[in-house]
Amino acid sequence: MLRNVLGLLEAIERLRKRNDHLSGLGCMYGPSGFGKTVACATAAATQAAVHVEARSSWGKRDFLETVSIALGLIPAKTIAKMAQAIGDHLRDYQPTLLIDEADILVDKGMIELVRELHMVSEAPIVLIGEEALPTKLKRYERVHNRVLVWVPAQPASLADARQLAEMYVDGIEVADDLLGHIVEQRRGRTRRIVSNLEQVQQVAIREGVERADLSWWGGRSLDTGEAPTRKL
Repeated sequence: MLRNVLGLLEAIERLRKRNDHLSGLGCMYGPSGFGKTVACATAAATQAAVHVEARSSWGKRDFLETVSIALGLIPAKTIAKMAQAIGDHLRDYQPTLLIDEADILVDKGMIELVRELHMVSEAPIVLIGEEALPTKLKRYERVHNRVLVWVPAQPASLADARQLAEMYVDGIEVADDLLGHIVEQRRGRTRRIVSNLEQVQQVAIREGVERADLSWWGGRSLDTGEAPTRKL
């Protein structure tokens, strides 16, 4: 349970148990690589939540068709009928709808569709996006003022990195001093931590090392994710 997973699960629990007069929209936001999508996937697998990920190529029909299918519905022929069917299903069964990459819906002027689905159903809906998502939502006051729970995604901690090592590293032990170094250098970005753990594992296996610590790693560079600079 990484702390951003716990943060999202706590938000879902609060939305589900809110008082009847309160809105049921939530928003999780943070930089790319902080593990927000992993949190969504975990919530979908453990909390009877439905996870959809917006695409830049989508229009309103594409969005509603994807949500329909994710809910187990056959998409209706028109946008209006799809929205009605989704709203009815959310109202009757009250699953939590997680919309990843929600920035795209805001940028394409489709976020009002989400508000309409929530107004019809009163089901919990969580928008997940980049750090600027709350600011973007301010342009849509009727959406912004209905957000009950704001969840800022947090950089990975040493404890998170330990869990990631247990999940992704086989055959070697990664010491806390090396884990801490990776967390600091990669600024807590979960995605980069995982890629660097893979790098450590490969080097350790190649060198026959069973315990990878900072003194062994020495001055080796870490994977930054940046494209290499051409040397002229």
